[in-house]
Amino acid sequence: MNNDERVLIRYVCDGDMRRAQMQARCILGAITNQRDAAFRDDMIRRIEARKGFVNLPDTLKGLLAVDDSAVFPEAKFLLRKTEAEATEKTISLYRASERLASMGIPYLPALILYGESGCGKTELARYIAHRAELPFAYVRFSSVVDSHLGGTQSNLAKIFEYVRTNPCVLCFDEIDAIGTARGQAHEMGEMNRVVIAIMQELDQTRNNAIIIGTTNRFDQLDPALVRRFPLRYELMPLSPDEVKAFAHRFFQYASLPPDGWVDEWCGKTFEGAVPASTVVRECTDVVVKHILREGSNG
Repeated sequence: MNNDERVLIRYVCDGDMRRAQMQARCILGAITNQRDAAFRDDMIRRIEARKGFVNLPDTLKGLLAVDDSAVFPEAKFLLRKTEAEATEKTISLYRASERLASMGIPYLPALILYGESGCGKTELARYIAHRAELPFAYVRFSSVVDSHLGGTQSNLAKIFEYVRTNPCVLCFDEIDAIGTARGQAHEMGEMNRVVIAIMQELDQTRNNAIIIGTTNRFDQLDPALVRRFPLRYELMPLSPDEVKAFAHRFFQYASLPPDGWVDEWCGKTFEGAVPASTVVRECTDVVVKHILREGSNG
């Protein structure tokens, strides 16, 4: 028995399944012989598919979901130059905020990712959590917005109270749901108060978290709220070359050898720049047809 196997068994016996999965991922990654390649790839996919949801207090259930970002499917994730820059800058600010905290200087690393629907904003937020080695928490707006007067502000207060004592990446997916500019004719007084409440909560949250807002309506956000986010990056649809690179990674990850046919398939399937979600959907359809064909052939 080697040391890696001893560590894995120790984690399992201690009931620490998060570290056990990470250790199993390391052991699998070290397998190089062709005989075990299919088993290795299948087990890695299973580990990466597990979200590892974190147990939350009853007061937050339905408002917030938190999952362990330790295992992220990087093999099928296309990180473009601008996205890599956004990731590195965000993590650098987070590391700097830790040093500032030791000096008693408050600072909140915060980022807005904007762009049309399906361009991978939420997935990039998850990747940033993975790189920062922080849990990924995301707000369930369908439950946060409360019809009762003051209910939404109360729900936001519960979320930020959790974040202040539990370091994480907090993602407001589609932040425009509660962050639209105040003073518009169609906006009710209650929603204006919600925008003020979220800004106040952000002002009181310091150093131990990364806040990410995603939106496809950046121009609709309240300017004062936007100022709370020092970093802003626009995600664009995939270019034809990026579509091909993404498709190659996706099919390789799904154990469907992409040699020789993928570029031609991409040319026939996609026209111009397209959102990443469209490429994922079309690639998934190809994999499903391949699995069904394998099944019919025994």
